[in-house]
Amino acid sequence: MKEAEFETELIQYLTTGTISVTKGKGKGFTSKEPVGDYCIKTQLWHYEPTIRTTEQLWQNFKEILERHNQNTLEHPLSVVEFNQVKKQIADIATPYEAGQFLYGLNGVSQLEIDLDDGRHVYLTVFDQRQIGAGDTVYQIVNQIERPAKIIGKLNRRFDTTLLINGLPILQIEEKRDTHDINEALNQMQQYASENQYRDIYSTLQILVAITPNNVKYMANTTPENFNKDFAFHWQRKKDNGIVRNWKEFADSMLSIPMAHQMATNYMILDGTENHQMLKVMRPYQVYATQRVLEQLKQVDFELGTNKVGYIWHTTGSGKTITSFKTAWLASRMPKVDKVVFVVDRIALTTQTNEKYRAYDPDAKEETTTQKEIGSVQDTKNTTDLSRKLRSKDNNIIVTSVQKMDTLIKRKSFKAPEKNLVFIVDEAHRSTGGDSFAAIQKAFRHSAWIGYTGTPMFDETTTGLRTEDIFGPLLHAYTIREAIADRNVLGFKVDFETTINEEQMRTEYLPAFYRERYPQWTEEQIREKVQNLSPEDMDDAVEPSFYDENPQHIALVVEDIFKNWRNRSNDGKYNALFTTHVGGGKASTPMAMMYFREFQRVNEEHQKTGGQVLKVAVTFSMNAANNDSMLDTNEGLHEAMLAYNKEFGTSFGLDDVAGYTQDVTSRLNKTATDKRFLDIVIVVDQLLTGFDAPELNTLYVDRTLQKAGLIQAYSRTNRIADMQEKPWGRIVNYRWPAQNEKLMNRALAIYANKDSAILSEEEQQAQNLKDGIVAQSFPDVFAEVRETVEKLAALTSEFQQLPPSEKQREHMLELLRTYNAGVAKLKQYNPEEVSGEIAGFDYDRPDELIERLGMTSEQETMLTTVLTNELKQQIAKEKKISVYQIELKMTHVKDVKIDYDYLTELLENLLNEVHEGKEQEAEETHGKIRQFANGLEDQSYAGKIRNAAKAILHGHYPPKGQKFKYPAELKDSDSVIQAANVISLDRQFLDFRIQWGIADIITSAQMREWFSRHRYGQQDLDDTNQIRAIITKASVDYKSLAHDPQVQALSKIKYRNGLRDAIYKLADELAEC
Repeated sequence: MKEAEFETELIQYLTTGTISVTKGKGKGFTSKEPVGDYCIKTQLWHYEPTIRTTEQLWQNFKEILERHNQNTLEHPLSVVEFNQVKKQIADIATPYEAGQFLYGLNGVSQLEIDLDDGRHVYLTVFDQRQIGAGDTVYQIVNQIERPAKIIGKLNRRFDTTLLINGLPILQIEEKRDTHDINEALNQMQQYASENQYRDIYSTLQILVAITPNNVKYMANTTPENFNKDFAFHWQRKKDNGIVRNWKEFADSMLSIPMAHQMATNYMILDGTENHQMLKVMRPYQVYATQRVLEQLKQVDFELGTNKVGYIWHTTGSGKTITSFKTAWLASRMPKVDKVVFVVDRIALTTQTNEKYRAYDPDAKEETTTQKEIGSVQDTKNTTDLSRKLRSKDNNIIVTSVQKMDTLIKRKSFKAPEKNLVFIVDEAHRSTGGDSFAAIQKAFRHSAWIGYTGTPMFDETTTGLRTEDIFGPLLHAYTIREAIADRNVLGFKVDFETTINEEQMRTEYLPAFYRERYPQWTEEQIREKVQNLSPEDMDDAVEPSFYDENPQHIALVVEDIFKNWRNRSNDGKYNALFTTHVGGGKASTPMAMMYFREFQRVNEEHQKTGGQVLKVAVTFSMNAANNDSMLDTNEGLHEAMLAYNKEFGTSFGLDDVAGYTQDVTSRLNKTATDKRFLDIVIVVDQLLTGFDAPELNTLYVDRTLQKAGLIQAYSRTNRIADMQEKPWGRIVNYRWPAQNEKLMNRALAIYANKDSAILSEEEQQAQNLKDGIVAQSFPDVFAEVRETVEKLAALTSEFQQLPPSEKQREHMLELLRTYNAGVAKLKQYNPEEVSGEIAGFDYDRPDELIERLGMTSEQETMLTTVLTNELKQQIAKEKKISVYQIELKMTHVKDVKIDYDYLTELLENLLNEVHEGKEQEAEETHGKIRQFANGLEDQSYAGKIRNAAKAILHGHYPPKGQKFKYPAELKDSDSVIQAANVISLDRQFLDFRIQWGIADIITSAQMREWFSRHRYGQQDLDDTNQIRAIITKASVDYKSLAHDPQVQALSKIKYRNGLRDAIYKLADELAEC
């Protein structure tokens, strides 16, 4: 199906069909929720075929705006009045600002203008109470012409746009069924980079990339933040299955009111400082929110405590966003007086409040008092909590379990006579005891919902299950589903040991068994040691071997420095380090021992030029008056002083919270000074509820298990760049066999709780099959080696592209597989396995290349020259821009561009042409083209190719120019630029002479005309330019055309041939 046909069918599908609910006046902020797998339809989209330009879009919006504000306006808006409207919309600088504008005040978006009669009025644009109902206008337009916004860029034509009340809200780019969905995403990224989503298109909220067999959607974003990894598939409600069929997607997400709800109710305005952006909820977040709201509608608050249920969404899948939207929408339900969001510890209230305030569209700061106002309120203390529970507003309260517990134990406490909804975060913690049951019982008219990534089951607790505390499971989205959907990453887990196995068997273990079994003979001990399993060896290692052991600590730090480049992807990502001491002893001294060892190694490396890592440590101040208080607080003060020296801060023990917050900002890379940390050492802080996509590694010197293991591991598996960060890295340094067993069990249970019944071996195999844990190096290496062998066969040992189109398509897929594999291989530590080196050594990259079956030169040829030639060839065959082909190469080693070699080649070509050495000149010309094909910057490569062609054909240097031979060039760029211009002029001149149009259009006019062309599009005849040229040229082409084949054409064939030739030339130049 061609794109135009697909677009027509999509528009017809959206504008026809059955309306399942009679249109009526909407109430509240949501219309009736969907009942089945798909959304109800309250209206159909209306197609506007006559709207094709930006100006016509403005006129359409003007008419709707006037119609919706008849009570305010006495006459249509004048040019001056409407220009005020246009300016306010055109001044919207980012999608985040657009979201703020569309939300307006309490869901009503208005424009403020001065009328010609002197009145100052507010014109309503959107009212979220009218979603899918009322007088809301839903329209579809297509093929909107968009003039270039940046000088030198091309004019554009958008595929399909969905308008709500006349403003573009959803943009759809279609591709035919043989094309990759990423081509549409790339196209929209290009539009964003060219500032095309501005003026009336500045209100866009959602971008949709669609083919007949695949579809993804994402929130509109700024060019610098455009990341295709955040384009999601839609999913079915019943099983979280991915929706790829376009009709199924149209029936669900693009129906009315669902499309409008997605662009309003299910958008998140993330106002995080320095990271403001628009976010759109993923399907499982939408379904979970809908499920909770449906259940709340059925709650009878007069019955006392209502256990509504719980949401199980795996850690890292966006529970904070889901819970916020649920809280925000629930707070606007008629029978709900207050929503209280409860966190499991006081330290998290500030963090949660900041996140919620960032998401709150009503949040702002009063300019005079600097007081924060909005729908989200923090609780400074228990008295503040009591006062806010009784206030008459419907704001969302953020508080902690501890404050709630303190409040209900007050003698003066009396539950407010209000219908309260309690949403409890991290519902697996701090909720299983008597105190939480007492809190639930204390509020007579309440409903309770839990959110957790790691619920408590019979298999993970001996106490109350999450279901006992909150009620039934309402919606589940497990780690297995999230990894399959690419919403979180799997884990690469290493189990290291600092114990020398030979020393262990000859010294440590014999001594251990002599002490434990004094009656054993030496022969019995020797036999026992020889037959020990890894688990038995772990059992023999006492905690004292690890806890506060300087030798163990030194070896761990040595391992981190040694393998830092591999684990951090050459410094692109950072890490957390957690340690814990058993036996009820304080763990902070151990954390400080690690901090001091890092500092010591850094000082050594500064002297020798070695790797230096920025390291901080954070833990809570000790105010318990116990034996460890002095050491803990002195250690924290020592860490603060080192931190202050590194970053120019001035933290002390009087501002531990501020210090921790600053450390966190440098770990999650939001610090305003752009100076970030490499490693942060913690005991328990930051192991739950902390999100940092740029963090990819967790170092573990302790035992983790069950929910705690999942929570801690999940700090590393947030999506960033899925090629550069293919997984979350975990490195364990204690009891490797036991900790691997604990990991496999925890991962299996939380991937699917039914997995608890599997054996240890089955759990391990299931985790590997589901992609929850990464493959071993040999397995990944074998896959990449096989891919290299296929590429070698296709390219005649990396010398040339395959001959057929089908083979070239296959090569493209193989290169994508190769990229993903090599990116993973480079992150395995170099180590000896069975006498062979496994992993990647940054200092010896050629070793990996050779083991993969290539020479260094072949690898460079494959990943530069052949890759770029392949992209150019496929782009021509598909009639698309080369930039729309999704192929980001990963090089085993850095590719160095030798521009001195290019200068030498150009010198040789100039001299060979001058001396008439035709064969040598052809060979040099081929070398120059190959050099150009190896460049990442294919725009500059096109200039090099044009320049070389001009020199080869004797067009450069031009006649009359004093050019000294033999040529000796200082640099190549000046020659390339000059010769490129001549080459383009010659192309235009040759074309005009060939087709007999030299007197009809100049080369300069053709250059300006072609500058607006979009590759593969029939966009050069918008104002009948081609038609006018053909009409004039067809009169005398037989005498004016210099090409005998052109002269021999019939008039009809000439007219068609000239049109095709113009577009062919325009496409060729559009890629340069």
